Amino acid sequence: MSAQIGLKVRRQAAERLIFMTPNTFFLTGSEKEFLTRGLKIFLQAHKFTLIETAQDAEFQIECRKVGEKLLKIEKKNNKGVISYSQDAYFFRGISLFIQHREKSHFILEETPNFASNGIMLDCSRNCVPKIETIKKTLVRLAEFGMNRMYLYIEDTLEIEGYPYWGYLRGRFKKGEIKECDKYARCFGITLVPCVQTLAHLRNALKQPMFDEYKDIDDILLLESEKTRKLLRALLKTITECFSGNIIHLGMDEAANLGRGKYLDTYGYRDPAEIMKRHLEWLTETCRQLGLHPMIWSDMYLKFNFKVDDYYGLSENKLPQNKGSLSDRITLCYWDYYNEGVGFYDKYIRLHQKLGNPVAFAGGAWTWNGIAPGMSKALTASRDALAACCKNRVDDVFCTIWMDNGAETPLLTMLPILSLYGEFGFSTDPDMNKLKERFAFCFGKKWEDYFLLDAFDNPEYENGGHNRYCENPSKTILYEDNLMGMFIKMFDENKMKSRYEHLVKKLESALNKPGKMDEEDYHLFSYYKILAMVLCRKAGITERIREAYFSKNNERLRLIAETELPEIAYWAEQLRNQRQVIWMKEYKPFGFEVLDIRLAGVSARAKSAASRIADLVTGKIDHMPEAEEEILPYKTEKMLDRELLHGYYIWDKLISAGSIEGV
Repeated sequence: MSAQIGLKVRRQAAERLIFMTPNTFFLTGSEKEFLTRGLKIFLQAHKFTLIETAQDAEFQIECRKVGEKLLKIEKKNNKGVISYSQDAYFFRGISLFIQHREKSHFILEETPNFASNGIMLDCSRNCVPKIETIKKTLVRLAEFGMNRMYLYIEDTLEIEGYPYWGYLRGRFKKGEIKECDKYARCFGITLVPCVQTLAHLRNALKQPMFDEYKDIDDILLLESEKTRKLLRALLKTITECFSGNIIHLGMDEAANLGRGKYLDTYGYRDPAEIMKRHLEWLTETCRQLGLHPMIWSDMYLKFNFKVDDYYGLSENKLPQNKGSLSDRITLCYWDYYNEGVGFYDKYIRLHQKLGNPVAFAGGAWTWNGIAPGMSKALTASRDALAACCKNRVDDVFCTIWMDNGAETPLLTMLPILSLYGEFGFSTDPDMNKLKERFAFCFGKKWEDYFLLDAFDNPEYENGGHNRYCENPSKTILYEDNLMGMFIKMFDENKMKSRYEHLVKKLESALNKPGKMDEEDYHLFSYYKILAMVLCRKAGITERIREAYFSKNNERLRLIAETELPEIAYWAEQLRNQRQVIWMKEYKPFGFEVLDIRLAGVSARAKSAASRIADLVTGKIDHMPEAEEEILPYKTEKMLDRELLHGYYIWDKLISAGSIEGV
């Protein structure tokens, strides 16, 4: 009889396994109702489903919220328990559970390193992300248990009563921000506004309607009632759109503060005093609105330590005005340039001397040109985050700046996002595990993404990194075919060979087994075309000049009929492919800038071909633009002083003349 009963039990168990629905979860626990909406979205990204019946689920998960800083994932057979101290950590727990689901049982326990960890999306440097892009990025943050997303907004949020604020810039409507904020909360993520209340308002202030609000350059006229009314309206709008109480006020890089209309209106005042008065007013306004402010620290640090050279501070130096800033303000130390844990260690401690809470912002190096500086970002970020762990910095985030027009696709940020995510739970993330997480979370290949580092990294073939942030790909793309101002700055023939090789590597990545998803296909197709443009354009000025001075008309004819038309053709293909990616990531506003730039590459190639054809056919007897000696763009002395920057401002690359017509 007992044997029959045992057989029956085994048969019932087998039947249950047969009728279990694959790729399904059942959730239980006191926080179930709160987590359900976010979990449904999250599981969908992994092709899993949340169902309501435990007995039909492939996996049964109990969620346990605990008071201590903790993430613990336990699995035994088809049942699991996720213990977590923050809601965002729960989603990391689910991600790790799915990643390791083939194991019959395991226990993973992690301790968070930071109270907050996230990224900052640039929504102002020509590009405003689509709501769908923000939502997709929020799910990607959830994979790693990251709990903040900053939106960098200069003038790209509508303010009632200010119709020219963000005019034709793709500004967010209040309803769009509210929608994103609600979506973020589903994953335990806080959406944080990052605005500008001092400088960096060039786009807004170039509108004639804002002349009265301008001091000088991109700096607001402080202490003006009109300016204060505008800022009050901005801060009030923030409270209506964002459910959190954190706001980043900006306050960086205002070198000429008080030297324009402010000087004419109020007379000379010490810039430090002007900034102090402005901050006091902002702090009080934030207090009234229930907002906790953060600011970029560079200006405040220089004023307090009485130095002009931000990176020349001695560790032994003491602040002059400690306590002059409200202790309610968090100082955000931003640094993406330097390397070495010791360097970041020193500057974190200098910040801590000021007595305010300290946050750290690193960078993904998406702003230096056409291609991302991944090796630089990886090296600097590892050192910086290690120093943050060592000095118990509670809040960190990675900036995804898009300086000079958002030329680099947003998708290229993913490797560095992954690094920040894993650093949130490890003081020294293992690279192999990081690559595994990258592949699992995104369905992408780390090695493919790091191919993009080859566009600019001079040490790529040697396994080194782009220490000095060089960006020859942008320089070669935009420099003039006949008047190449940069041909003495690096070996373009060497770069030509590199880009020819890179075409083959990118082609291989596109065609290797394991089909790319749609966004990767578009991304790597774009970079393959870029490599095709660059391998044709690299050294073109020298080839033209060599043929010109040797009076080799046959060589000139071939350049005019073959090489330059190929550059024009592939530049046009590059423009088309960039448009495809842009329209998927961003609102259409701002693409007109890249449209004009890339169309210019094609147009100048056609113009050069026409000039050479006129010379070869005898319509003209010489080309003055090909005769003037090309001088070094920078001297050796200048290079020693400016190692940390490539040449990344478009209007300085394309001509020695002025596109402003001045």
